[in-house]
Amino acid sequence: MRKGNPIIVYSILLFCIIAWGSNFVFGSILVENFDPSVIAFFRLIFIVIFLFFVTFRYIHQSKLTFTQYIWIAVAGFFGVTINQWSFYASLQYTDPVTAALILALSPIVTAVISSYWFKERKEIPFWLGSFIALLGVWLVITSGSFFVPKVGKGELLIAITMLSFSIFLIFVQHLTKTIHPAMITLYSNIFGLAFLLPMVPWKNTSVVWSVPLRYWVLLIITAIVMHGLCTYLWNSSIHKVGATKAALLLNLEPFVAMVFGFFILGFSVTVPQLIGAFIIIIGVFISIRTKVKKITADIS
Repeated sequence: MRKGNPIIVYSILLFCIIAWGSNFVFGSILVENFDPSVIAFFRLIFIVIFLFFVTFRYIHQSKLTFTQYIWIAVAGFFGVTINQWSFYASLQYTDPVTAALILALSPIVTAVISSYWFKERKEIPFWLGSFIALLGVWLVITSGSFFVPKVGKGELLIAITMLSFSIFLIFVQHLTKTIHPAMITLYSNIFGLAFLLPMVPWKNTSVVWSVPLRYWVLLIITAIVMHGLCTYLWNSSIHKVGATKAALLLNLEPFVAMVFGFFILGFSVTVPQLIGAFIIIIGVFISIRTKVKKITADIS
């Protein structure tokens, strides 16, 4: 795995986290004016155009095999199609902070999948941290009661977003061993856009042209910066630090969502959300800091 300057690499990751954390708030604004699948569709169009110009030189320098295209297509289905649609759909039914807190479980889920995929053996502190983080999420979705769950459609949809993103991170870490991150980012978005087409309510798309221009500008800017540029930077950073370490910074997304939600939407953070956020961060920190051991096969 190629290493880079840690300060630069983690600064890039932090920029991506701030952008993605604010996207919970901006996404809540967009779903009030667009259908979730329509948002994802138009975002991906602008994202693909942006990425094409950014990655143009790599297209001519690299040739992919049929098998590599298949793997990228699968990654695009989970990490782009399912992820984009479920993210915006969830914001129709739940608030940005709750969505960000549930998505904060992604580092643990990524580590669990990674342990199976890359044959890593997790120690007891990892599972202890995972349990603590789950308690934090439970505190948030039950509003502090611990006994009366309030798991609605929004929470289930954002859980799908979290799972699809974790799967995508594993695919990226695996694919970057043989494919340049720029190629993965471009083609996964192209495949993601193609898979999204059947999900778009084409009969209702005519109403989007009546949406005020300011929301179109917000859609385009967030598409290019948050999913185009940040995804490209994130994939490149995973290539340098690994999926598990990069995913650790996802803990900061809820705090970014809280800050942007407070100043932009006037959203007040509840005590269970605040306590749950700290519990999740403690749990994930314990889990990710746990050393892993590679499982070696006995060939004797």
